[in-house]
Amino acid sequence: MTPRATAVVNYLLYQAGWFAAVGGAALGHGTVGAVVAAALIAVHLTLTRDRSGDARLVVIATLTGLAVETWQLRAGTYVTLGGAPAGMVPPLWLLALWAQFATTFRCSLRGVLARPAAALAFGAVGGPIAFLAGERLGAVTLAIPLWPGLLRLAGGWMLALALFAWATRGARGTGRARYGRP
Repeated sequence: MTPRATAVVNYLLYQAGWFAAVGGAALGHGTVGAVVAAALIAVHLTLTRDRSGDARLVVIATLTGLAVETWQLRAGTYVTLGGAPAGMVPPLWLLALWAQFATTFRCSLRGVLARPAAALAFGAVGGPIAFLAGERLGAVTLAIPLWPGLLRLAGGWMLALALFAWATRGARGTGRARYGRP
């Protein structure tokens, strides 16, 4: 598969996982969304030429997501629906999204993560937008007043994207992730 086709397929797989996880959480079935996201991660790892490199990025993103979202929940940035135990630990569907997000680092988000300024800007804008969309769909409720929480989301996502840019550069020895046979 060409790099461009890989990026398109990768983007579509991620979007399907995002909507399954967020939509499932909004409907009170966050576990179903997490299972769909996990299945799509498995599809990515089956298709990619560098399974170990991409699997490492999935672990890094999941651990980062656990830290960032635990901090956001404890800071009162938002309240999740769909299975957040005691409101202090992120629900499985949200962690699954972080894990699946890692499948984009060397494919559809490769160009963004290759440039540190672009990665920071993407995190500052993309994180809050994703949570605003999640609220619109009913998966989270953002704290009022809105702006302090959005600033915390932007800061957390900026730090996360900086880490992901660094981790992805470390995986670059294997080159661009592509789907298909080596």
